[in-house]
Amino acid sequence: MKKLVIFSGTTEGRRLSEQLIEAGVAHTVCVASGYGRDLMRADPLLSLHTGRMNAEEMTAFLSAGGFGGEGTVVDATHPYASEVSANIRKAADALGCRYIRVLRRESELPKEKVSLYENAASCAAALNHCPGNILLTTGSKELHTFCGQISDETRARLYVRVLPTEESLSLCLEAGIDPKKIIAMHGPFSAEMNLALLQQYEIRHLVTKESGEAGGFGDKVRAASRAGVFLHVISRPPEETGISVEQALCELLGSKEGKAAKKAGDRSGPEEAGICITLAGIGMGSPAGMTEEVKRALAEAEIVFGAPRLLRELPSDVCFSMYRPSDIIPVLERVRPRRALILFSGDSGFYSGARSMREALLSWRKDLVIRTLPGISSVSALAAKAGVNYDDAAIFSIHGRKDPHALHQLLQSIRCHARTFVLLSGDEDVRDLGSMLLAQRKEVRILIGSDLSSESEKILEFTPAEAASFQGQGILTALVLNETYEKRSLLPLLEDEDVLRGQTPMTKASVRHECVIRLGLREGDVVYDIGSGTGSVALEIAALDPSLTVYAFEKNEKACGLIRENIRRLHAGNVEVIEGEAPEAFADIRTPDRVFIGGSGGRLPEILAALRARRHPMRCVLTAVTLETMAEASRLIGESGVTDLEMIQLQSNPLREIGRYHLFQAQNPVLIASFTLNRSQERFL
Repeated sequence: MKKLVIFSGTTEGRRLSEQLIEAGVAHTVCVASGYGRDLMRADPLLSLHTGRMNAEEMTAFLSAGGFGGEGTVVDATHPYASEVSANIRKAADALGCRYIRVLRRESELPKEKVSLYENAASCAAALNHCPGNILLTTGSKELHTFCGQISDETRARLYVRVLPTEESLSLCLEAGIDPKKIIAMHGPFSAEMNLALLQQYEIRHLVTKESGEAGGFGDKVRAASRAGVFLHVISRPPEETGISVEQALCELLGSKEGKAAKKAGDRSGPEEAGICITLAGIGMGSPAGMTEEVKRALAEAEIVFGAPRLLRELPSDVCFSMYRPSDIIPVLERVRPRRALILFSGDSGFYSGARSMREALLSWRKDLVIRTLPGISSVSALAAKAGVNYDDAAIFSIHGRKDPHALHQLLQSIRCHARTFVLLSGDEDVRDLGSMLLAQRKEVRILIGSDLSSESEKILEFTPAEAASFQGQGILTALVLNETYEKRSLLPLLEDEDVLRGQTPMTKASVRHECVIRLGLREGDVVYDIGSGTGSVALEIAALDPSLTVYAFEKNEKACGLIRENIRRLHAGNVEVIEGEAPEAFADIRTPDRVFIGGSGGRLPEILAALRARRHPMRCVLTAVTLETMAEASRLIGESGVTDLEMIQLQSNPLREIGRYHLFQAQNPVLIASFTLNRSQERFL
């Protein structure tokens, strides 16, 4: 191969270099800093150059290294480094080198709670109008731009995440960033790590560049969505065309795609019909655990795709370490196989990427023949090893999920089932599971299946205390055995004595039950409890199903403390207290599906206006006690264009024992109004 140089400093550049080393190809990599140099893999086939260069210096470097003429220059620099890319192209053109631009694929943006900006300056100016703490993840080099645009008050709420280098820290201090608000860490950052930082520092606004999946953008989006944080995204500069890492490797080596194309046959074009793609579950990873049907598909396939772990022991000589549709489809377009195989771990129909892969492939070509083959899942494998059935078991996944809501749902599942299977990301999830069960004083047994079906397979048994300190490698699946499981109440309504009240007003049980019924709750709904008081309504809603997410809005500090204590006592992990006055407190909180208004603080018009502005259909229930509030509620509801309006007046007179007598104790009559805002075609039941 002719001389090859990669201008790197990115994940793509490192990946390309490592794959070239595996292929036995000597090459040079240029990085701007010592930090980038230290991340590269040392190898005799790799020559490293460290230091920033302008166009003239790049030309001189390439010329001195003999890269001119028929040499190849690969530009794998950051998508925002437009000036550097321009210099690389200029140097390559000056020497007549072949130029390849490796582009990072753009990520899909969320549909709500996101703003796009042309540059850092316009983003910084907008932050002055955003309340709450801000986390800046655009790097230290953008700090001077941000700090030149924001106010001192905004700077006081600004946290920055930068690389742990002397240069980055110096730039932070020069920009006037409080040292306590500098987060110096080296990535990559998982969605869980991002979520932990957002929660730790009570972040309401996350500033990022659209740096693609390789740059961690997707994990930031997922974390922000779970935390209800608003995203501020600086758009990429206008970019020239380019190719992926896998495409670049194929162009540089030529061998693998050539071999696949030869096996597939030299057909006229990708429009030829008859392509059959098999999506197959490979089981636990060992060839012995594959079904005969999958083995036949492997033998017949002209080209095979999958994650590196799945391809490690396969006999096919045409395997591509790819599992994303955006990487696989370009290869299919060039190779044009008649039979392709895409592998997935476990079972293709059980927490698998097979569904999204099928959708992406059919969006690419409607004439594909796609078949799906099942595999042995970790749950069925662990059940067999443990000698138990799983037909009546609960199955739950915390793989890649660290949010408290998911753990609360898991705890409720374990509480109400004799057997609960849990898909895990690693040993940290085992520790989290053990700690959670230990805190709840659950006397259960935990079985951990490690590297099932492999030579290193283990079945381990722990108590919650032992699981809380577990350390171990491998692919892990848990089975929680709970011999004292509880039958789940079909109508888990709270009684007044279940809730700590103090001096805080509380919606009484009979009224509360009626209001909750009239909300017409569904699985997965997001619910607002406005003017929450003791939190009794929020808590009763939360107890109905762990999939519900309830936000309890309360402006009184003491009442907020009372709600938190009630949440702790009743294990209501799906209730979050929002301290502040409605409707301003709605900012940055997920749009509700259902709303209960128990107290408006005299601001019912503003509350209804803010809810209407969300333009999302929601079922609302409000209560009123005084004639004045009843009159105002009736007027506002009439002016708001609501539908499905129902009003009842309810009076409850519970029996009380006083000495040797029993008397009905009169309570104030309560107006309950239920209605729909922003009605769509949905029918509320």
